[in-house]
Amino acid sequence: MRARYTGLLLGVVLVPHLPAAARASVLPTPMLAQMRPLVSIGSPAEDRRRLGQLLGTDSTDGFLLRTASVLSPAHASDARRLRLEVVAPELRLVWNSALPFSLNDGSLWAGRGASVLVRAGVRLSRGPVDLVLDPEFAYAENGRFEAFPGREPGRSTFSSPWHLGPQSADLPLRFGDEAYRFATVGQSAITVAAGGAAFGASTENQWWGPGIRNGLVMSNNSQGIPHFFVRTARPLRTRYGDVEARWVVGGLTESLYFDTLPANDLRSLSGLVVAFRPAGGRDLTVGLARAVYTTVSGGVEAAGRMFDVFTEWHGPPQSDQADSSATSDQILSLFARWLFPASRFEVYGEWSRIELPRSLRELLTAPHHTQGYTIGLQWARPVGGRDAVFRLQSEVTNLEQTIVFRDRPPADYYTGRATSQGYTQRGEVIGAAIGPGASSQWLAGDYLARRWQVGAFVGRIRWENDALYRQPVANFFRHDVSVFAGLRAGARLPHLEVTTEFTAARRNNYLFQNGFANPRGRRTIDVVNYTLALLLSPR
Repeated sequence: MRARYTGLLLGVVLVPHLPAAARASVLPTPMLAQMRPLVSIGSPAEDRRRLGQLLGTDSTDGFLLRTASVLSPAHASDARRLRLEVVAPELRLVWNSALPFSLNDGSLWAGRGASVLVRAGVRLSRGPVDLVLDPEFAYAENGRFEAFPGREPGRSTFSSPWHLGPQSADLPLRFGDEAYRFATVGQSAITVAAGGAAFGASTENQWWGPGIRNGLVMSNNSQGIPHFFVRTARPLRTRYGDVEARWVVGGLTESLYFDTLPANDLRSLSGLVVAFRPAGGRDLTVGLARAVYTTVSGGVEAAGRMFDVFTEWHGPPQSDQADSSATSDQILSLFARWLFPASRFEVYGEWSRIELPRSLRELLTAPHHTQGYTIGLQWARPVGGRDAVFRLQSEVTNLEQTIVFRDRPPADYYTGRATSQGYTQRGEVIGAAIGPGASSQWLAGDYLARRWQVGAFVGRIRWENDALYRQPVANFFRHDVSVFAGLRAGARLPHLEVTTEFTAARRNNYLFQNGFANPRGRRTIDVVNYTLALLLSPR
């Protein structure tokens, strides 16, 4: 028995590198094996697919409800034959000189120093069943940098000093005080197709909506969420247009750096996203996404909350205090993306609220209460023949809150009145990477040839701005703002894609520190940080 499994393991590792004739002689006839990449969210292959949609050469099917398995559909499989594929490895390296800078890095939290994420696995399919086992291993040097301790009694000293009471969230400024290593199931999923539907279980990252830098409800900023799902296997074609949908129920886990209360470690997540392309204008996609989360005692109770996204419609709290009567927290978004292939241009947007209005009148008179939004565009123009393209990208996101009702101050985004950890997974925001109370602006330009690409970008992020106004001395001279610029490049080798990005950032008034009482008597505390990122992904 041991020899049989040892032989299978050697076959998985070695057979994909053998010539075709040798593979035929080594493998048993019921099984085919080859090495194949898994298109992950944020990878160069995903970026090319979006560019292809802009140029009118690629389909938009499934793109606004995407996961790695949706981006990499399984090959058609004979019901009598098991198909085996080796998921080619992917490696991500990030180095920060002075401060953490980690946006949309999935399982990886890139602190100060070197951080690395590697993933690889296998894929098995037979008939309607598709199984992806793609675990991830992460390491972070997690070098020392200045961070304020948490201020809530009973919580970790690494917990957020800004998010307590009615603004509570599991967002540690630093993940411990030493290097850490961890392994996760990563981008793994089992999917069973049944006609036009598919169902299964997954730990994959998901991205809902049209954003490039920020997804307001679901993104790959945090570790993937273990969940069950039901989704459309392909767009449902109707006389009115195409419909795609995904319904999930899963469990959210707090980080190791939040509190010591085991009773609240798990929250349920019930979510739904629907995208619709009208029959009269298939270059336009509109959609709706909603997620409801609440504290539960275990996995069975979490699974029992699967209908929360349909049934939990409670109104806003009566005050700005933690609401003991609230049973859940929620976030709702509307999004749209409009492509103009003839002009090689697209515009998109997403608008969200973390509090439901009390009435239609309130929605009409104060739609901006607890709102967040993203607006973006992309434009491309072929240059030097058909093999090269110049592309411009721009995106603006705003999660900062304004006081609309004197008796109902808004909560920070992704915090919770019913759930003390808020809308987080293992200490990172599930939605927009910039986090609560933040806003950002980003502009990039790229030259993309057939085998290589090069580009530049600039941006600005104002961090935790809602928390600033809860400080003892709040004035606009103390906004915590990062201004950055960088270069990025990539090369397509025969079996490998290499992309790299260098960012130089200046963070002004780090952690709101500005004033004569600061250490060393400096007027401000500004930190210069350099980030170097490298991604090696298979082709």
